[in-house]
Amino acid sequence: MIISKLIKYMKDEKLQIGIEEIKKVTMTTDEKRHIFENVLNFSAPINKPVRSTWTIYSLISRFHKNNLVFYSVISCFIILTSGGIVFASTESLPDSILYPIKVDIVEPIVSALTFSQEDKAQYESNLSTTRLVEAETLADKGKLNSSAEKRINTLLANHTIALNNALGKIDKAKSSEKMNEIVTNYNARMNAHAQVLDIMTAQGDTQDKAISNNQISKTVRVNAGKVISTLENKEENTTSKYLNKKKDVQDIIDSTSNDLGSAKINKSHIRQTIVNDTNKKLDQAKQFLSEVNINEKNGNSKDAYLYLVNSEVSAKEANIFLKAGLKFNNNSK
Repeated sequence: MIISKLIKYMKDEKLQIGIEEIKKVTMTTDEKRHIFENVLNFSAPINKPVRSTWTIYSLISRFHKNNLVFYSVISCFIILTSGGIVFASTESLPDSILYPIKVDIVEPIVSALTFSQEDKAQYESNLSTTRLVEAETLADKGKLNSSAEKRINTLLANHTIALNNALGKIDKAKSSEKMNEIVTNYNARMNAHAQVLDIMTAQGDTQDKAISNNQISKTVRVNAGKVISTLENKEENTTSKYLNKKKDVQDIIDSTSNDLGSAKINKSHIRQTIVNDTNKKLDQAKQFLSEVNINEKNGNSKDAYLYLVNSEVSAKEANIFLKAGLKFNNNSK
């Protein structure tokens, strides 16, 4: 119906006359040029879209106002978007191109996001052990050169500083036991791995003979001495914790002695050295433990506790040294 009415309307005589008149209307050349230029020069207004407050750019802009949050978020974003590289870097050594990602990006981020001082101290202690294992691995491959040694030494110094800072912030009244555990474990690990590294580099096939005196082990022993001085001497020899510690130390001594007994002795000079040095360290732990009993009988609880700590460190050191040393010897050809 609408279409038919429209057709009828179009056929109206007056409308047809109007159309014919419009067709006769023309523009001059100047008018046409003016209109054409206006079309070419026309610039439509651009309505900028409203940026969402939840875009990556907006979030980063907000976080940038807080430097700590900003760098943490950016670093985490990099890690989350490059998981393959990060995963590969975790096993990298100082001679790998991925090593800077591990020690300069990943590890500092984990440390920064570790808020408990006890956990932070434990993490830095673990990193120190990792550095020594890396040095042992390089030495085993004959790749522990001066460049790698310098890199590891610098990292070890940084870990020790971070460890001591974290230990200094621990509430000793509430966490003395945990703090002492971290310190004794750190000291035992450092001395044990330093001794393993000494043996490896002494007989080793390193690329750079300049490291034969092994500056890493020297640095480690100095750092261990600094950390051990932070031990809290608050345990009384009548407490259950103290008695449990004595039992734990004796258990470590017995366990390590059993491992020594089951270790197969062969003609390897290195293996024999490991066994002999472990025995010496165990004898030291036993001697310290006997001093504990003597001081207990004399009523000198403070010295008794100090001897107990020394016995604990020596026993743990012997255990760690034996396992790490035999592992190295088994891997060596």
